[in-house]
Amino acid sequence: MSQTIASIYAPSLYWFAYQYHQGLVTSSDGTTAQHLKGINPEWVQNKYDRILNNFEVDLKLEIRQDEPAQDFDLLIGPDDERAIVEFTTSQDLEGFIYPQSLHDSYALNLNIYQPESQGKKEYKLEDLAQFNPENCFKPESESASNLGQTLLLSGYLNTSPPKDIRDLEPLAKQCWVEFFHLENGQALPPLYRAYNLLGGYLYEYGSPKADLVKNPYGHLLIWFLFEEYPTLRLQKCYWELPELFLYYHKISKSFQDSRIYYDCADRLITNHETEFNPVSQIYLNLQKTSPLSATELQILKTNLKTLIKSSLNYTKQLRNLEYARNTIAINSKNYQSSLERMEQLAQTPMEGLRLFHDKEAIAFQEQIRADLNYFYPGSNLLNQGIATIRGLVEIDQAERDRHLEHQIQTIGTAIAFGAIVASTSPLLFEQSITFPWQEHGDRIHPFILAVLLSIAAAALVWGVARLIRWWWNRR
Repeated sequence: MSQTIASIYAPSLYWFAYQYHQGLVTSSDGTTAQHLKGINPEWVQNKYDRILNNFEVDLKLEIRQDEPAQDFDLLIGPDDERAIVEFTTSQDLEGFIYPQSLHDSYALNLNIYQPESQGKKEYKLEDLAQFNPENCFKPESESASNLGQTLLLSGYLNTSPPKDIRDLEPLAKQCWVEFFHLENGQALPPLYRAYNLLGGYLYEYGSPKADLVKNPYGHLLIWFLFEEYPTLRLQKCYWELPELFLYYHKISKSFQDSRIYYDCADRLITNHETEFNPVSQIYLNLQKTSPLSATELQILKTNLKTLIKSSLNYTKQLRNLEYARNTIAINSKNYQSSLERMEQLAQTPMEGLRLFHDKEAIAFQEQIRADLNYFYPGSNLLNQGIATIRGLVEIDQAERDRHLEHQIQTIGTAIAFGAIVASTSPLLFEQSITFPWQEHGDRIHPFILAVLLSIAAAALVWGVARLIRWWWNRR
């Protein structure tokens, strides 16, 4: 049935984009951090200009710089109304922008639609490219503070809803092919989920696990309508959508970041095992019993410094994983609360949107919890490796110090004896040395007597020093 549908009616495109504007934001590998403070009016203007300039629309926005509350409109306007700016494009499309600050993030909202009042209700699928000139809605490369974007494309079909929701999936895919100026749908993310929303059929493309490297088109939603009342229901709760999608992207981004932290931690522990195994085999399995050479000792010291640095980075990755899990848990509750408000306003359940909370958000938390349980023993392994190499270095260093002490004592003894001989050498010439069988042989020569007395005095001083040290240690 979808192959016979070549047009839709009253197409409307909604763009929701999010980025942190305050707080501590870590890099993709979790090793560096950036502090964000306050609203940047130029950034907000540039984000809208990037899109509106392609529609030949020039809007100078009055963006507030103060922060009157936690959640507030970014445009200056009446306090009792939403600060919305409307526009008309050169393609006879109409729309509005509505930027907000929600908690710690920018929440940029833009809508472009084909008005029905101009008598041009039918819209050919190939004309959907007019909604995306120069692919201006394709997501930009990610930064650490970027949370992602959602594109919601809606349109009426001049047919009754099929019994099997999957029958319209080829049509949904073809709409995105035309929208993104693609020759085929191979570059599009696969269909992730399809469900009934407020009486219309909604098709969701792009896994929340996939970042822009795996899915360069972001979070895509297309909503086919068969009558007017789904739109009327959406109007009752539309202004809750920016906040709902904010929590969606915070949860998704946190989980995507957690995969990077996981890979970093796994790589660190794998490198540790690679570096520590040779040390264990050589020095702990008694393959080497001789003292370490200066080169070997230096290698061990270098390994020790590397392991200490790795241990610090490893601890950072575990902290980042824990932070990601907590972030998902908090925003999962926020997502549920926002969805409940939408359901109350629309006076109907939205089971399709609830699936993200009931399945993905819970599964993400469980996955990170399992990761942490897997990595916690690695901390002990790193600490034991550091302690082992430090012990080897200290033992060998102590042996080296003891050997050096013996050498110093030997040299000191030789120097002392040389000094004694040098100081008593004039006595050699006072009288000749005699032997016992010679005349005056019963007398000890003054030189020999001086040497013997010097040695005896040295031995006495050494003994007294040993006794004092023993007494001091006992105290």
